[in-house]
This record gives sequence, structure tokens and C-alpha cells, in this order.
Amino acid sequence: MPHESDPHAPRGRSAGGRRGRGADESTGAERTGSAAGGRAPGRAAPGRRASAAAARASAAGRRRDPHRERPHTVPASPARPADPRRRMFLVVAASLVLLLAVGGKLLAIQAMDTAQLAQRALASRLVTKTLPAARGVITSANGTVLADNAQRYRLVVDQRNVARYKDSAGTTVGAWGAAQALAGPLDTEAGLLYPKLNGDKLWNVVASGVTSEVWEKVRDLDIPGISQEEYAIRSYPAGALGGNLVGFVGSDGQPLGGLELQYEDSLKGTDGKEQYERGLSGDTIPLGANSTQQPVNGTGLQLSLDSDVQLYLQQAIAAAVKQRKAEWGTIVIEDVETGRIIGLADAPTVDPNNPGKTAANERGSRALTDVFEPGSTAKMITASALVQEGKVAPDTQFTVPYKWKAPNDEEFKDSHEHEDEKLTFAGILQQSSNTGTILAGQRLSPQQRYDYLHAFGFGASSGIGYPGATAGILHEPGSWDGRTAYTVMFGQGVAATAMQTTSAVATIAGGGTKMPQQLVSGTVDDSGRVTEIPPGQGTRVISEETSKKVVSMLESVVTDGTGKSAAIPGYRALGKTGTAQAPAADGKGYDGYTASFVGAAPAENPKIAVSVVLQRPRKGYYGGTAAAPVFSDVAGYTLRHLGVAPSTEKPDTPAGEWK
Repeated sequence: MPHESDPHAPRGRSAGGRRGRGADESTGAERTGSAAGGRAPGRAAPGRRASAAAARASAAGRRRDPHRERPHTVPASPARPADPRRRMFLVVAASLVLLLAVGGKLLAIQAMDTAQLAQRALASRLVTKTLPAARGVITSANGTVLADNAQRYRLVVDQRNVARYKDSAGTTVGAWGAAQALAGPLDTEAGLLYPKLNGDKLWNVVASGVTSEVWEKVRDLDIPGISQEEYAIRSYPAGALGGNLVGFVGSDGQPLGGLELQYEDSLKGTDGKEQYERGLSGDTIPLGANSTQQPVNGTGLQLSLDSDVQLYLQQAIAAAVKQRKAEWGTIVIEDVETGRIIGLADAPTVDPNNPGKTAANERGSRALTDVFEPGSTAKMITASALVQEGKVAPDTQFTVPYKWKAPNDEEFKDSHEHEDEKLTFAGILQQSSNTGTILAGQRLSPQQRYDYLHAFGFGASSGIGYPGATAGILHEPGSWDGRTAYTVMFGQGVAATAMQTTSAVATIAGGGTKMPQQLVSGTVDDSGRVTEIPPGQGTRVISEETSKKVVSMLESVVTDGTGKSAAIPGYRALGKTGTAQAPAADGKGYDGYTASFVGAAPAENPKIAVSVVLQRPRKGYYGGTAAAPVFSDVAGYTLRHLGVAPSTEKPDTPAGEWK
């Protein structure tokens, strides 16, 4: 074994097993202690205790040495102080981002959104006001205004501005003072006006229907925030004159009947508009974005009605309805040459200014919308067909019984019982014989009977286009039963309007040409200039020769037959009476009678055709006694009014009997 003092001997280890200087020193110390003789076992020598303390101190020194490698651990990096340049960079970057965002928004507002913002601002100031078009007028042929427009004003208020109103002393009295000032011109109470003036509404209606005179008084009060809106209301200066034909409009200006409804598209015109900028005070900005699109007023109508004749007819039919206690009545007068309607009267009538006072079913024109069985007035069509087809002549002889039975066992009779009569065909018309008409009329086939009724206008539209107008009732002959095939020849089993029966007699009196009926004879522009609508082209139904023969027979009805009450003093007249059963309202059977008379005058050169109808008269229901006198009255007046010269020649009528 090597000696402890040998310098080449291996060095000792520390308690931690590491080699180092302390271990060497400890070893040396131990060696020294040993040289001194040592201690007994179980007791540490003083030198050994000093050597152990030194070893511990050496180990602690190694732990505190920062430059010595520590086993199994990584020493933590010491905290560095904050870099002020980095913080400054972040602050500057954030500020730049914010500035760029704000700058971009400002650029968008100033350079890109300017037009949009300006448009929004303009829209907030811009006011659009409708400029209503004036509705076209309706006049009679001689210029009487039947429908017109009356200007009215609607007072509106900006409640925010009316609060600035001052009285004459300069004291601000606001909405209550304005209410007191307005009460006089508006003929109302301040307490009723105040709620309409007080508040913060930009627009509120104060009063409607204000006339121009009242508006001038309101304007002179100079109340801030008060303005007007002009509009037109429909007025009917002539009242009920032609009211059933003209029709009326509602409170909202919408047409509700008559010609007002039929010609709505041309009467209403096209509204215009006005746009202007309004300031905070509600006043117009003079140099603002103001523009105006003028309205186009409606086109008016000139009717063919003569207002003087129309008034006379309305009075006459109203009196007849009252006298005969009829349900209703009509009179139609047509110009034979042109087809224009000179007068058309209904009773009851309606005042378009206040249609609510008249029952709904009486506000239109029954002459165009209501049908009735024409009865014996249709015999003039059967006569025309027979003469035109060469089946009879005015002097053709018949023996006419009171009753007659057809081959199909259908039985017919006259209105009055009588012995067999020797009558010419003219005499059959004079006496209005049903059996005689059938005896002659059976020479026509059912198809011929239908064709002539239709050619004279039955079952066909009048062409006037009046709302609710009807074509009447005329069934095809294939649907006729065994009785209808005969009754149509004397006006039963067929239904027509007063306009249709008037057209039929006008066709016969006018040389056999059927003229289209015309109610509107012209248009009226905004300046009042009238543009005529010419009469339509006629359609020949019978020859002139046939027309003359039938006219002669119909004149004998007035001179020698059932129509004597239709005679017109100073004028020769022609016509035919009619008395027919009136169908019941429920469509089951009949209820009462229809009394009528159709005719024309003067007989030698007919100018006017006239029909008079009284529905369900309870005091005299025969056409010859109830309707014929009305014809005489109104036809005579119309001829004199039109300046038609009285007749100078005596009638030359065919004989009614034979021997």
C-alpha cells in the first residue's frame, strides 16, 4: 500500500463525491492530526472536527459560486430592464392606425358621401304637393252646365310654428290665440279649433271645404304655420236636371254612376305635382329646388239633350207618375234624322248634389236600364215585317173575331169583347186587335218574326254604353213555346227598354233607316271649345215605300183609333198605344200593367220620335188614356221649341173597315 504522505498517492473526495481543493486540505489536516498521535476510537479528534467544518464551508462556497456548473439544473436567466424604445414604437403605431381610420372616414364623408348626404338633406326639406286635374264639364246641347267643378281649400297647420303667433299688440298668444282668431272666419268655436292647432305635428288638417272668400280672411290673419291645399269638388249647378243620366261622384271624387262613371277615363284628366323646399319655419325657400308639373285637365262632354226640353219632360213625367199613381215613368225624345236624344226624363229623379235623398234603385236612368213588355206598340214591327215581305197591304181585308184558337190549341183574345169585325190591316192597327194581328202575322215564319224584332233593335244593345244599360229580352225562336211564337207579334214574351221602343218608331218614321242613338254629341276642351261627334251611319231595316205605308197606318191610329188622345194641336202625329201585363218582381206571374205610347211628328215629315212609359199605374192603366196624353203634351212643346212649322196638309189615312 502506498504511504499516506506519498505525493503521488490518490487525493481524497469531499462528502459530495467531488474532487477539489478542500478535499486536499482535509486530507492534509487528517494527516497532521494523525501525526500528533490521534484520539481513541469513538471520539473525534479536534483536528477532525476542524477538518469537517472546513469541508462544509468549502461545499457552501461552491454552491454560491455563480460560475460553477451545477449538476442536473439550468440556472434561471436574470430579468432584463424594459426597453423604452419598444414602448414608444407601439404607441406611435396605434396612433397612426387611429389617425388613418378617422382620416379615411372624413375623406369618405367629404369626397364620396357628399351627394348622398346632400340628397338626404334635400329630401328632408322637399315637399311634394299634388296638383289635381280639373274634371271635365258636362253640358247640355245649348250650353247649360250640368256638371262642373267648384274650387275649395283645405286649411292645414304646422303646429310647431303656430305657437309663435302674436296678437295685434305683439304679445305671443300661440295656439289658443290663433284658435280665437280663426273661429270667426271659419264660423266655429275656438275650443273646437284649439286641439287641431296645439301640439308638435308638422301637418294637421284644421278645416276642409273652405271657399276662396273664407281663405282670404284666414290669410289676412297672418298666422304662422297656417297654409292651404287647393282641391276641387264636383258640383251640379242645374241640380236634378238630367241628373239620372249625368250620374254623380262620391266624396272622394270617384264616379259612382251615370255618364260620370261611363266617361271616367276622359273626364278625370291627369294630376300634376309641385315640389318645393320648405325651411324650418314651414315657409317656401324661394331659390330652393322647386319644380312644377302642370296637371292635364279632363275632357268634358256636350250632351245632345236640350236643357229646355229636358226640364219640360221631367216636369211632365213627374206629374203623370203622380196623377196615375205609377211606380215610375220615362220619356224619351229622339231626333229622327240623326238619332240624337233631345230629351230623356225619368221619374223619380235624382239630384247629383245630394244623391242620398233618392233610393239607390232610382238614381240611374230606367229608360236605359229597365225593361218591360212593350205590348201592342210592338205591332208596328209586325206590320212593318208583313208589308216589307209583301204579305199584306194597308187595305188587306180580315174578319177579326174576339177569340181565336191556334192550330196548337193556344187561345187568344182581344182586350174588349166584340162581334166579328171586318177590318182592313190598317183597321187592325187602329183598333189594336190581338187576334187580327195574329191572323195576319202567322203569314210570317217564326224566324222572320224574330229577325224583324232584332233588326229593329230588340235584344240588342243601344250602343250608348250607359252603365247598367240592357239589351232587353228576345229569345231565339227555337226556344219559343207554342204560345210565345204568337205573342211576340203583339209584344208579349219579349222585353225592351224605352230607348229601344223609341228607336223602333224612329226607324219607321225616318224612312226605314235605323240610326244609332247618340247621347253625347261632342267633347269640350279646357278652353270650352266644343268638338262635335258626328252622328253614326244608319242601317236600313225596311224600304222607304214600306215606311210610308206603315206611317200612314200609324197616323190613322191617332186620327181614328186607340191613340186619339195623342193628337197634337197644330201638328199631324202618328203612333201606337201599348198596354201590357207587368211581370212580378219575383218573376212569378204578372203584377199590374205597363201603359205606353210611342209615336212621331209631324206625320208628313217626322222630326222627332217619342216614347212615354208608365209602369204599374194604379189610376188608369191603358196606354191610350194614361200615356197618350203625355205624348201629346211633350211632343207639341218640343216641336214648338225647335221651331218646327205646324202641319198644313190634312192626313190621308187608309180606311179601317171594309164591307
